[in-house]
Amino acid sequence: MSEERFVEIEDMGGRLAGVLHLPDTVNRPCPVIVYCPGKNGERYEVHRLAVKFARVLAKQGIAFLRFDYYGLGLSDGNYYEMTTETKISNVITAYEWLQTCPEIDNQKITFLGFSDGARIALMAANRCNVEHVMLWSPLFYEFSGNLPGKKKPRFQRHHRALQYLVMPWVGMWISMDFYSHLFSIDLDDELRRYKGKSIVIYGDNDPLIQEEFKLMETNQYAVYANDHEHPVYCVAGAGHLFTSVPLEQNIMDFSSQWIQEQWK
Repeated sequence: MSEERFVEIEDMGGRLAGVLHLPDTVNRPCPVIVYCPGKNGERYEVHRLAVKFARVLAKQGIAFLRFDYYGLGLSDGNYYEMTTETKISNVITAYEWLQTCPEIDNQKITFLGFSDGARIALMAANRCNVEHVMLWSPLFYEFSGNLPGKKKPRFQRHHRALQYLVMPWVGMWISMDFYSHLFSIDLDDELRRYKGKSIVIYGDNDPLIQEEFKLMETNQYAVYANDHEHPVYCVAGAGHLFTSVPLEQNIMDFSSQWIQEQWK
């Protein structure tokens, strides 16, 4: 019988809250997928997509770890403390924690990044030597989202944490540190460094992806090669978040088939 185990992982001086989905005991130790949500994503994701996919995979003999980054969801910290660097630290810590789990085959670990979580997944994979990444609606550069309204952001001191310069973003306070670190990343180098296998899935009705493809030269990077080791799937009619039952079924079908092929 499959199991959904609540877990706590220590990082950044606090607790990361998550859920480890495990297949029935006869299929353990098993491969595992570590989920990397997007900019303000949490462990369950929009329309509970991460939960649904985790339960599908558990039935297929694959574990799934979904957790809240530091500063989001049920985890400790505040959103304005979050940067790309802190998220990468969280994923690496989760990876190291999985190495200690007897139920997990620690030679079969995959990072799954959704939206700008693709950047987190790929950069963490480069640091952990993880050789399998799944990328849903990947926004590595996140051109429009970096500067809301395409205007130079105006920051102010957070009223409860004066050491942080922040600006409002989707109902939360995001820090200047987030942008400073993001703009310091050599994403071209990170994309070129990744030497493992990958799958990219995106929707043809996603203006954010269209902008990404227009402004970055995707033909330079292996993850966009659309070959045997790096397939690329375009889901007809899908937007950025795959918000319908048929569309989410498409993304789960493509993904589960690919991961089964990797670990067969």
